[in-house]
Amino acid sequence: MNITYVNAKKVIGSGNYNPQQMMTLLDLYVAYNRITTEQYAEMMDMMTTGQTQA
Repeated sequence: MNITYVNAKKVIGSGNYNPQQMMTLLDLYVAYNRITTEQYAEMMDMMTTGQTQA
């Protein structure tokens, strides 16, 4: 599994991030092929729906 994806997903899941900065990071990750478009879409959806870990 991709470490960039795993770490970004943990940060989003924790809810401890700046949404605008995270969107910029995710844009860069997908642009530089660090994550797939499917992973990008999943994490963007997590942010827009406000999913966090309990």
